[in-house]
Amino acid sequence: MKKILCVAVLLGLFNAVGATKLPDNMYFKAMKQEMDRSLKKLRRPGSPKPFYIAYKLENLKLYPTVAALLGSSYPSRKRDDVLSAYAWVDVGNAIQDSMGYVHDAYYAQHAYRSRRLVEIPKGYEAIRQSLWQLTDQAYVFATEVFEQKQAYLRTKATDPKTQLPDFVPHQQSSYVQDIKPAPTIDEKQLARWVEEFSARGKQYPFLEQFYLSITPVQREVYYLNSLGGFYQVAFPAMHVKWKAKLRNKDGFKQIRSKTFWLPLQENTGKWEEFLSHQTNEFLDDLNTVYEAVPGQNYLGPVLLASQAAGPFLESVFVKNIQNLKPLLPENAETLEKTGSFKEKLDQRVISNVIDLYDRPDWSDYDGWPLGGFMPVDDEGVAAQTLQLTQNGKLVNLPRTSRPFEKGARSNGHARLTPTSLPRERLTNLFVEAKAPKTWEELQEALIKKCKELGLEYGYILYDFPTGDDKTVAWVQRLYVDGKTEPVYGLQVNDLTPRALRDIRAAGDVAFVTPASPELFKEVLPAQSIISPALLLEELELGPDNKKADQKPFVPKP
Repeated sequence: MKKILCVAVLLGLFNAVGATKLPDNMYFKAMKQEMDRSLKKLRRPGSPKPFYIAYKLENLKLYPTVAALLGSSYPSRKRDDVLSAYAWVDVGNAIQDSMGYVHDAYYAQHAYRSRRLVEIPKGYEAIRQSLWQLTDQAYVFATEVFEQKQAYLRTKATDPKTQLPDFVPHQQSSYVQDIKPAPTIDEKQLARWVEEFSARGKQYPFLEQFYLSITPVQREVYYLNSLGGFYQVAFPAMHVKWKAKLRNKDGFKQIRSKTFWLPLQENTGKWEEFLSHQTNEFLDDLNTVYEAVPGQNYLGPVLLASQAAGPFLESVFVKNIQNLKPLLPENAETLEKTGSFKEKLDQRVISNVIDLYDRPDWSDYDGWPLGGFMPVDDEGVAAQTLQLTQNGKLVNLPRTSRPFEKGARSNGHARLTPTSLPRERLTNLFVEAKAPKTWEELQEALIKKCKELGLEYGYILYDFPTGDDKTVAWVQRLYVDGKTEPVYGLQVNDLTPRALRDIRAAGDVAFVTPASPELFKEVLPAQSIISPALLLEELELGPDNKKADQKPFVPKP
């Protein structure tokens, strides 16, 4: 485990960027030059001048993806090196500014975001040109929104004594990671592996497709704001994905996948045994999926394997503790992306058998890369480790420089996403069990609970749905006599945050789950969940009522 400390830069709240020494590279030189120029000269007749500007550059180095289907390789695309730029501008002042306002739900979903350019040329002049265009667009956008926001506020009878400021400047911080050149990868060796391991799927006649891909990638991020905060970090990783399509014995089409983020390093030879083992394990799982029986209505105890616990927590905890400050107007509070735990501080929200922590300064866990590494947030504030729950109570919330209650201070959890300007977000969510149990003990506890309730069996979930499709990909029945049986066609019903209070035990081995990206095109995860297996006292499952697919008219070759 590696914990990286963030060093605070002692600045006045509104000191110029020049008061701090920035990294000596073209990214920061271009950002600073264009930011200084914009702050001095950017004006729109009849509109307020900008009082805050922030830039973010992301350099995404993509190695060729090596992929194969049942032993046959796909053509490799060329190595790519994509630079993207983000810019956002705030006008008005810290009491009333241009951020935090939306017209309606559609606007909140599609327009409350930074201005962005993708695939800009790499070079000082090209970066400045791109930032110039983005800053102009962001400024026009901010001035228009400012006028709309002021018109809306005039319709509200607000007591100035209770009105919160829109933006509270905080001491700015910096973090500069030494970014090394992306390592050299033996692409031919990776290609041999995907061909060899994907070819193992030919041994299973029921498999229509068996696909394996490996994509090494390195993301470099450079951030600067006009208050003096900045950071420079890198996220090197290797994305490995298995995907299979099959038709089970009852004729239902099944699609299964398995994904890992591995550390990116030149010596990839150590991963051959890991990839071989994971391929064989996945094929064994697919064999049981073929033999699975249909699911039935069930209400009772459920054991979530460690790889299912992360998505479960993402659905019922993470989504409810993020984006806590509602966007104006008030109807935006009903948006799904607005967290519901804002009013739950000091209340019981989860079982007391585990405590939850958010650790933004952890870059990896036992060698596994963590996507939530964020020593400085996207408002330039040092990101603090938070104990979120203690003995079942919610004791902390992620906060930004945009307060949602009087006297609140940022704890460095503002994060920009492709779909939103910086809002309250978690980074690396850690689950710590107070009395961890082995996997065998958790199964015994599941059986014991089923016997107490007079149930013939309980369920073990090795997957948990987080999207619109509530079907669980991989389920197993555990009978009270110890026998197991694979099941298909089950979905999770009526899932609410109440399920967090039904956690009765936790395992002793954690699994790193990358949280689902907000956009399908996101290449790297922005958050990670590190959780052991969890035993729930009660969860409702039911048939997904999907119908069998039409069989191919001609058999598989």
